[in-house]
Amino acid sequence: MPIVLDWTRGAGAGESAPCVICGKPAICRSPAGKPVHKVCAEVWTAQRSTGKAVA
Repeated sequence: MPIVLDWTRGAGAGESAPCVICGKPAICRSPAGKPVHKVCAEVWTAQRSTGKAVA
């Protein structure tokens, strides 16, 4: 089952800035305030929790 992060209490949106994972413009912010796409963060989290790459 894919990892789905709940960002309902996250930092929200901000000015467009490069995603810290893929480098493409993102307006979403992680709970830490970093610009990141939700999907990028979910893939990154899944890769680290399973110890292998996720396509």
